[in-house]
Amino acid sequence: MWVGKEAFCDYPTIQEAVNELERRTVQEHETIYIMAGIYEETVRIYRSDLTIAGVGEVIITNNLYARQLDERGEEQGTFATPTLFLNGNRLVIENLTVINTAGQGPEIGQALALYAHCDETVFRNCIFKGHQDTIFTGPLPAANKHGFAFGGVPLHERQEQCRQLYTRCYIEGTVDFIFGGATAYFEHCEIRSLRSTHDGVGYVTAASTPEGQAYGYVFRDCLLTAGADVSGIYLGRPWRSYAATAFVNCRLGAHIHPAGWDNWGNPANEATVRYSEYTASGASELRGQRVAWANVSGTGEGIPDKARVFAGTEFWS
Repeated sequence: MWVGKEAFCDYPTIQEAVNELERRTVQEHETIYIMAGIYEETVRIYRSDLTIAGVGEVIITNNLYARQLDERGEEQGTFATPTLFLNGNRLVIENLTVINTAGQGPEIGQALALYAHCDETVFRNCIFKGHQDTIFTGPLPAANKHGFAFGGVPLHERQEQCRQLYTRCYIEGTVDFIFGGATAYFEHCEIRSLRSTHDGVGYVTAASTPEGQAYGYVFRDCLLTAGADVSGIYLGRPWRSYAATAFVNCRLGAHIHPAGWDNWGNPANEATVRYSEYTASGASELRGQRVAWANVSGTGEGIPDKARVFAGTEFWS
């Protein structure tokens, strides 16, 4: 199935093509090919067993943001804002640029490019651009900070696990721009910090790893970069108490704060988070800079590889 502006394409918009496949009763693995172009739309995908592949430069863009008022005159919240929403299993997303252009600031709040509440999903050669909360990787925590259910785009399937592989992707943002509870493995990606209007302070990750889940975020052989005016960026802070994040043989720019990690204003988190860095050189010096409650290792022992992280599955191979 082809999407594009040409008359010979099956559909002019991505959502129309998705809707057609979701109407089909036989759920074989399908592929949607998208011609190069800019698609100004919000895409909501509930179906499983689907590949979406861009051919040429494919840009999907929208500008929804959390402080925007809904039809009831209330702020719609973070999880109503994604440009691309995924709620299926066994998905492959490749060669797409997904952007939320809402910008940043107190009048904007959070603005998602990707809401990935999906399992056994591979993102390959993709670009994700936003500011605060660029990528959310499900599952959601049990409740928000007020004890209520999260709103936003309705979930048709609440996966107990969300296992995701990001390979050769580019992800940019300012604050908590990779966040959520998934077991997510990022390899050979560029993770770029933009300057935040919130006193310039930024955080790459904000994991909410469920208690008892073996792995949260793993970044392997990734580049952490930033603009010339960006500094004081933390590798992560815990959105929930059992956040787990590891950086393995990554190359970090000078913009990363020497302490490395932040406890989100709650010292109790220091006893429950699992924050680790594995580096081939300079471990002793790095250990002297980082917070005492994070792990820095110069050895190969315990390094989380894909086979271990995704044990029992083959979607990543």
